[in-house]
Formats: sequence, structure tokens, C-alpha cells
Amino acid sequence: MALRLSLENVHYSYPLPGREDAPALTGADLAVEPGEVLCVAGSNGSGKSTLAQVCAGLLLPDSGEVLYGDAPVEGRAGLREFRSKVSLLFQSSEDQLFADTVAKDIAFGPKNHGLRGGELEEAVRRACALVGLSLEELGSRSPFSLSGGEKRRAALAGVLAMDPEVLVLDEPFIGLDHTGRELLKSTLERYREERGASVVIVTHELSDAWGLAERFALLSGGRLLKVEDKSDLLSGEVELSSLGMKLPQWGELVRELLGSGIAVTDPSDPRMIAGAMASFREARGE
Repeated sequence: MALRLSLENVHYSYPLPGREDAPALTGADLAVEPGEVLCVAGSNGSGKSTLAQVCAGLLLPDSGEVLYGDAPVEGRAGLREFRSKVSLLFQSSEDQLFADTVAKDIAFGPKNHGLRGGELEEAVRRACALVGLSLEELGSRSPFSLSGGEKRRAALAGVLAMDPEVLVLDEPFIGLDHTGRELLKSTLERYREERGASVVIVTHELSDAWGLAERFALLSGGRLLKVEDKSDLLSGEVELSSLGMKLPQWGELVRELLGSGIAVTDPSDPRMIAGAMASFREARGE
């Protein structure tokens, strides 16, 4: 079961030779609650990938703290322990593949964490089942011979095989077709439910994370502006267009309905939206 992951006043800058450092995160405060799906959304250049790598312990803050539970992540032993519990799926995750076979690639992470023998085999098999890959059919093949979608699933399986308590995904929906996106959503939801894991989805747009996430952290220019739930985003109080983002199409529709006094109980459920639309038309005498 995941613990609370927190960033407290985190600053991070990239060094530039012969120039001042380029700030990527400025005073970031964020909490990921145990077992929740949190979406971190921002436009390109907002600091999303940097935030993802800080959350996963791959980048260390220049100042501020990362805490897991009540314990600050510090020192070599503390960082090693933290990295065993939090895993990151990079943007263009297929670039993470490198081994001779699919099975070896998926086994690499858990093997480095000490799994051997039957435990290692079971971790690989379980991860393949989660992402919908056949280990019998594909395990002995080169990962570079897979289709684009299969490569993405193999990369995700390699992360899930490490059994992380917190899973961080950087732009996981880019380049996926509708079937691929739906499969990824179901995989994340299933993993969260079975493992009790927390999931952090880092993205430049809201639509694919809308049905999964409970809360949305809005990032702009390296600063975390607000953490909102769906109802806050739909209320219109946050001007998303100024942040280079917009609501999903059905979210825009819900906002219009709410503005007309029509209640929508669950803004991620198309049936609720359809019912609200029927009430709207009835109120207008259509």
C-alpha cells in the first residue's frame, strides 16, 4: 500500500554552461495521497517532466524536500529505498527498451531489485498479463521487433514488474490510438486497485486523465498554481486557456450545463451528461 508522497517548497534548475542556471521548478508544493490518481497538467515547457523525475527520485531538488510518508528522502540509503517504491514511465517509453528479448527487458528492473528464480518469473508474467502481452508469444522476441503499441506495453510491463507503490507516468497517452488509450486506462485502474498504488499522470492535456484522476495539479512556468478536483475545473474559476490547456469536449459541455443551472452528478459519466442534456432541452421546451 502506498504512503503519502509530498514535495515541499521544491526548487530545481538545470545548469547552463557559461550562463545562469535555467529554473524548471520554483517552490513546488504537492501531495499525492495514498491510492489516488493525480493528474499534473501543464503546457509544453511548464516543468512537467522535471516534476515527474523529482517525484520518482531521479532528480534531486536544489532545495526543498521530498517526503515519502513522514520521512524525508535523503542520503544514499534513503534514496535507494525510495526508488524501490516509486517508478517512472518516461515519455516515449519505447526508448526504455534495450535488452535482447522482451522477457529479459521486463525482468531487468525486478532483477536489479533482488528478485530471482520463481519470484522473478512470476513478476514478469504478472506484469505481462496486466498490460495484455503474451509472454509465450513475445517473450523470446527482440523488443525492437514489436509494433509501436506492443513496445509501449512492454515498457510499461517493465515498470509494473518492479511492483511500485507509486507509479509516475510522463505523457503516457501521446501517440496511442483509441484502443491503446483505453487499454492503458484499464491497466492503470486495475493496477491501482490490486496494488493499492498511487498513480501520477503527467500530461499536457486533460481529456485522457479526466476519467481516472480525482484531482488535477496545474503547472505553469515551473510553478504549481492550484490543485483542483473536477468540480473546481468545471466551475470556470480557473482560466485554463491562459495556461495553454482546455477542458475535454464533454467538460466544456458540462460547464455550459452547470452555467444554465442544470446539475451533473458525475461529469465523467456520459450517461449523466446525456441525462443533463435531456433536462436542459426539456427546460427550453425543445
